[in-house]
Amino acid sequence: MNHDQTAKEILSAVGGNDNINNIIHCVTRLRFNLKDMKAPNKEEIKKIDGVLTVVESGGQFQVVIGNEVPKVYESLIGIMGKETMSATSEQKGQGDKHGLFNRFVDVISGVFMPVIGVLAAAGILKGLLALFSTLKWLTEDMSTYKILFATADALFYFFPILLGFSAGKKFGGNPFISATIGAALVYPTMTAAATAGTGMSFLGIPVILINYTQSVIPIIIASYLAANFERWVTKISPSPIRMFAVPLVTLTVITPVVFMAVGPVATLISDYLAKGAMWTYGLSPIVAGLLLAGLWQTIIIFGLHWAFIPILLNNLVTNGFDPINGMLYATTFAQTGAAFAIAIKTRDKKLKPIAMSATISGLMGVTEPAIYGVTLPAKKAFIMASIAGGIAGSVAGFMGSTAYGFGAGLFGIPLFINPNGIDTGFIGFILSVLIAFVLGFILTYMFGYKNAATSSASMKQEKAEQVQPKRISSDYKETAGDVSATTPVQATTEVYVEKIVSSPLTGQLIPLTEVGDEAFSSGAMGQGAAIIPTKGVAYAPFDGVVVTIFKTKHAIGLLSEDGVEILIHVGINTVTLKGKHFTSYVSDGDTVRKGDKLVEFDLEGITAAGLDIMTSVIVSNTAIYTDIQAKQQGNIEHGEALITVK
Repeated sequence: MNHDQTAKEILSAVGGNDNINNIIHCVTRLRFNLKDMKAPNKEEIKKIDGVLTVVESGGQFQVVIGNEVPKVYESLIGIMGKETMSATSEQKGQGDKHGLFNRFVDVISGVFMPVIGVLAAAGILKGLLALFSTLKWLTEDMSTYKILFATADALFYFFPILLGFSAGKKFGGNPFISATIGAALVYPTMTAAATAGTGMSFLGIPVILINYTQSVIPIIIASYLAANFERWVTKISPSPIRMFAVPLVTLTVITPVVFMAVGPVATLISDYLAKGAMWTYGLSPIVAGLLLAGLWQTIIIFGLHWAFIPILLNNLVTNGFDPINGMLYATTFAQTGAAFAIAIKTRDKKLKPIAMSATISGLMGVTEPAIYGVTLPAKKAFIMASIAGGIAGSVAGFMGSTAYGFGAGLFGIPLFINPNGIDTGFIGFILSVLIAFVLGFILTYMFGYKNAATSSASMKQEKAEQVQPKRISSDYKETAGDVSATTPVQATTEVYVEKIVSSPLTGQLIPLTEVGDEAFSSGAMGQGAAIIPTKGVAYAPFDGVVVTIFKTKHAIGLLSEDGVEILIHVGINTVTLKGKHFTSYVSDGDTVRKGDKLVEFDLEGITAAGLDIMTSVIVSNTAIYTDIQAKQQGNIEHGEALITVK
């Protein structure tokens, strides 16, 4: 991969510097906050070398790269320029565009992402120390142990300082101000007073002292208040003294407010969150594990896992342990096992190294390459891995597996050792990891991936030319893959595979040759049918995938499960409406079932604009079929047979 070229193409595809409010990256993704989320061309971005897929979630436009994302990010920042990035860091008003929940997810990901790597590293080191202590390789009175423990525990002890810096940047404030507030929260004098129960007051107002070491929520709220207060102070401060006056006033006002009100309230919220999570877990650890772990990787796909991060971390700092992550941890190994199964089974020379590389990444705790590059494109493989993850999660829940730190992959396994020694929870955790990997492998190898099922319609045709004569009369669900299972004979054998495409519309049929657009009437775009719709709704004509839906929503490309490519083009020259009078219900890459609503359109609005509503339904891969018959006259309801492909 040429990182500079990939970055350049991505920047152009998302609309350039002018369309970017902000950009960060995580382990595998570039996360854009864009001014116009409709500007990027998803399909073009997916074709860029090094891009695995594109996801829109949490108000972010996410470009999934994989392990090379830091280098692509570095190239991207170099191309954009530091001055541009400083200008784009302000995101005023953006939250209003995306809704409250999306804003919440965006904030959480922005605050925790910069520290997630070192957080995992510190957690793993603590886990290793627990393992070494259990094995009697180190003891707590050894200097080596004390130095390593201080290294591992420092991040958690002083967490408010690091989160304060990260949150300050996210909220657009001076990160050193919010970090200083975090430092005040864990200042030794205040911590000692809280531990001793010493009473304090500020200007005669009582202060409820709390030990804020390892806390999460108080400093995030404090950073938000500080950033907004700082902006107000900046506006009213004289320019000559602004450099020191703004931090002085902000710290003097906000820090006492945090100690008097924000801290106690936020701590109370933290306690209730922890108790709520434990209460839910206590209802049925088995069911909780089955559901949460079974859905966890899907939650990650949509970027919604960031909403859970504060709860997981809050459990750790409030209770000293977290049973939720004890159930979820094995899901990465389920996806990894599925990717490994495909790496072993596939005959695709391009897919095999991708799947093997994704397996290695998955063992290290990074599942995006496995998901987006291997299991999700195979569809059933992702489902099989999710099933394996759910079963493994229920086992972890039943055995009481518990996390005592925050880590990832094989190196994170020691995090599940009880500080008092190995217990049934740790044994259950190891069992859940093994079940997830092995079951993910077996289910995918047996049911989740078939070499015979190819994504290319032309390969389907090539296989069909090598099989016994067979006349199939069935609906569209009969696949060419079923035919390819028969005994090979001479290539000259004639094969008839009949497939039915139903009508996506309700209306009056007319011959395709009468369509007032030569590209369709001449057959240049392919053979098919034409309909004058009487209802402004288009439905999926078969089970398949949305290959593309044009930005103007007037044309949709679909691919059936057995390789039939269909183009539905609503009206003539309706592209000039630029999406007006159209409402889409699907996006590129969506899986659809027969009868699913694809798009609605206002018949009266289109005709009032002086445009013809005559709609073409075209088999765009006509060339690979021997015969295509379409109904030409009469009335038709959506769902009725329209085109027969042989």
